[in-house]
Amino acid sequence: MNPTHPSLALLTDMDGTLLHPDKSLTPGNAKAIADFRAKGGLFSIATGRGLQATLPYLDQLQPDFPVILYNGAMVYDWQHQSIIASCTLPSETTLLIEEMLSFSPQIAVELLNRDGVYIVKDNEYEQQHMKITRITPQYRNLEEMDITQCYKTLFAGDPRDIDRLWEFVQQPQFAALSFTRSHSWFLEMLPPSVSKGAAVETIRKVLPTGTRLGTSGDYNNDLTMLAAADWAACPADAQPIVKEQIRQIGGYASPCTCAEDFFADWTAQFVSRYTK
Repeated sequence: MNPTHPSLALLTDMDGTLLHPDKSLTPGNAKAIADFRAKGGLFSIATGRGLQATLPYLDQLQPDFPVILYNGAMVYDWQHQSIIASCTLPSETTLLIEEMLSFSPQIAVELLNRDGVYIVKDNEYEQQHMKITRITPQYRNLEEMDITQCYKTLFAGDPRDIDRLWEFVQQPQFAALSFTRSHSWFLEMLPPSVSKGAAVETIRKVLPTGTRLGTSGDYNNDLTMLAAADWAACPADAQPIVKEQIRQIGGYASPCTCAEDFFADWTAQFVSRYTK
């Protein structure tokens, strides 16, 4: 049988988009991915998770082209177990983290590098985060960490405190770094010019010429990736800012939530659009 989708590729966020709220891949979404690939389509993921927290899903999904990790700070080729592109935090980040902790001392801080997750300040939100991602972190003092080997910093806390911290980092001294929100509990500090959308440009270079790329996501950290696609989508329970962007760019706002097999619905819409 000749493939019917040889020029189509799907790149999706995981949490809140592809995965059920219990962090599993539902049978409906698994079947949609399998059918799409059986007809020649290519599939991969883009996540804020680090390599350690993503590896079990990579082994399960076996993506066809490189994945985006750390919200864009790494593009990773699972098939060859190699890093295609990466960017780490500059040395001055340590002082900025200290300044943020001075402003909001109740906030937790985790640093992520190739070896894993390091907690330099803990709280109940961070502990819950580790349970959700099923990671056993290591605990370090900030001065023990080589920040230039880290791909991102995640700040975790009460949403009201995170909102205030988000406002705090709008000051000029933070302008060289990238910041994004991936959950109401989280604020993420990324290397300069890093985003999922910027990483999409690296992904396009390894896809066959003429490939139509569809992306999907649900939160603020997905906005640049959605804008960089040929067509983009979001689930019914996406953040309002994401739904508004999908409306503005003519994307697909699904009636299905991530718990209702949004990704299967999106795959069907994407294939229908480009195989008529």
